[in-house]
Amino acid sequence: MSKRLIIVLALALLVGLAFSPAYAEVQNVKVSGDIIASGVARNHFNLTNGGAGDKADIDQSFIMSQIRLRVDADLTDNVMTTVRLINERVWNGQNDTATNGDSNIDLDLAYVTLKEFLYSPLTLTIGRQEIRFGNGLIIGNAKVPTGVVNIPTDLSERKAFDAIRATLNYDPLVVDFIYAKVKQTDTTRDNNISLAGINATYAINKKINVSTYYLLKTDNWADTAVSKGKADKVNVLGALISATPIDNLVASLEGAYQFGKDDSTTTGQNRHDAWALQAMADYTFAKVKMTPKIGASYTYLSGDEAAGSRNSGWDPMFYDQQLNSIIYALHPFTNMSAYNLRASAKPMEDVTVALNYGYYDLAKKFSGTWTLDNTSRHNGDIQYLPNVTLTGKQHIGDELDASVLYDYTEDVQLGLTAGWLKTGKGLSLDRRDASQLIGSMKVVF
Repeated sequence: MSKRLIIVLALALLVGLAFSPAYAEVQNVKVSGDIIASGVARNHFNLTNGGAGDKADIDQSFIMSQIRLRVDADLTDNVMTTVRLINERVWNGQNDTATNGDSNIDLDLAYVTLKEFLYSPLTLTIGRQEIRFGNGLIIGNAKVPTGVVNIPTDLSERKAFDAIRATLNYDPLVVDFIYAKVKQTDTTRDNNISLAGINATYAINKKINVSTYYLLKTDNWADTAVSKGKADKVNVLGALISATPIDNLVASLEGAYQFGKDDSTTTGQNRHDAWALQAMADYTFAKVKMTPKIGASYTYLSGDEAAGSRNSGWDPMFYDQQLNSIIYALHPFTNMSAYNLRASAKPMEDVTVALNYGYYDLAKKFSGTWTLDNTSRHNGDIQYLPNVTLTGKQHIGDELDASVLYDYTEDVQLGLTAGWLKTGKGLSLDRRDASQLIGSMKVVF
């Protein structure tokens, strides 16, 4: 959708809400948003030396802006609407064009909320909306299709699903039913990716919550020469326990199992059989000077067998987790055994410093390449990151992230984040280390 059309529609919505009581009696209108300006420097993100004399494959640096403008309107009879526009672009002087996406203003959120729909416990949400369950291990980010934005996709703020969500609130039990069209062509009815499922959360008491879920991803997007037009179906059954057993300690344990018919490859594998496990714990020393906080987590995502009828590789689904920043950009969220240790403190009232260390092994040794669903910026142009090579060894790397956040005011936050990935013997034939440095300013209004 063009920039002009989006602006016209947004203005029409505001004017209509303000001056057309015959259509909707507006009780309240709230305008909010945020602006993020970031400088990004990345080194060896393709984990190779690059071509002779070609530093574009080694060094990447750019400045980018991410702007979101949101309008929430409360109407009559428990009816609410939300629209949020977004623009994500690399600074490009006066060369912004619709062709390269620099000037695009797109719909990020656009949904209607109907509270007490038909009867009081039911809330219906229809349209483009963010959906996140638990810690984001399964659902949280619809994944922007590669090439839609002109910044690296791992840095994008876009996460929304085009979905229908029905929420039944029987406090302390909350049940969500969802159906989303994640991807759909205009011309082929069966060429799409859809998501359906249920998530139920029960608060046993003030300290323990239990969630269970069932989700089904149906993928008809695969090459018809491979799938013969049949859908690849991934069923996910899982449970999450979240608890605060003592004051200032937050812990969780989540396990999930995937099964279903696999029609996505020509390897002879005809069914999914994968599982995931994640344990997390964080403790805050609330009464200690500088309020230190420590945490640890373990994440296991099963890897594929070398041969056989089962595909035991974990399907990433629509996860929304960054165990570490560079690994998040360079390695698919599958076939992984990860240990993370983290710590933070506030040396000053408005300053927070944090460290996050991750140790990464493959769950199953693999020799070959991964196809990455990510983009990177080289010399001003968006290009695909090269496929990452796995050498058949177990250890793929160690990463250390360090960050400093300064709350300049209640509305303005300044940040500096550095990351270093020390590649292991299992990742990349060239064994180049990757690093990045991101400085940012975020204003919320």
